[in-house]
Amino acid sequence: MWHNYRALNKLSLGLILVSLIFLAYAFFKVTFNSKLFMVERINFVGDINHVSRDQFSSVVTKNFKGGFFNLNLREAKDSLEQLSWIKNVEIKRNWPNTIDVIVSERDSMARWKRGGLLDAAGELFDGAVDKKLPILDGPIGEHGVVMAQYLSLMDRLEPYEVSIDQLQLTKQRSWHGRLSIGTVVAIGEKNAAFRIERFMRFLPETQKRYKSLVKFADLRYANGFSVSSSVNGKGGS
Repeated sequence: MWHNYRALNKLSLGLILVSLIFLAYAFFKVTFNSKLFMVERINFVGDINHVSRDQFSSVVTKNFKGGFFNLNLREAKDSLEQLSWIKNVEIKRNWPNTIDVIVSERDSMARWKRGGLLDAAGELFDGAVDKKLPILDGPIGEHGVVMAQYLSLMDRLEPYEVSIDQLQLTKQRSWHGRLSIGTVVAIGEKNAAFRIERFMRFLPETQKRYKSLVKFADLRYANGFSVSSSVNGKGGS
């Protein structure tokens, strides 16, 4: 072998190549972790109304370990999205030493009767708000179903300037609610949006004929509804 110049040349080139790879690795490892490429600034982009900047910065600083190039952005993103009000976080490197954190907060659409808040997607999260919100309720794990029905009913009620204060899905899959005008409604299992709209369409005429405030309405009839001046449904129809 020692007299085989071609083999020696190949061996030498191989050793040189391996040495260069190790040198390059060492260079980049030292360079990436040097102060020259340390993150100096973190920009928060988006509305942050329910999480304090200090809390946000604390989580970010704790999880941003390393230099500009080797930060574990996935770990930082996951940690930030564990905060109650945070819906989504996107993190981007901004050359040469800045990190942009783009934040989307959840919108509180309703309260879940057993505790917590619901966003428009029906996801349950912990939080506290001062404003009045509708109260939704239903079987465990049905947050999304109840929220979807709530939004559907609100869409039908919008032209009448009426909203829903309470909405419940029972274990028997029947819908019950209370409107902002004070009327309790038994909606039934199917065609909830249609039944609500039908009731609202004929409510002025019903109030006039009935000569009393409608406190309870049973909408579970195929071709109409019954009303009462009593919340429990007893008192006339």
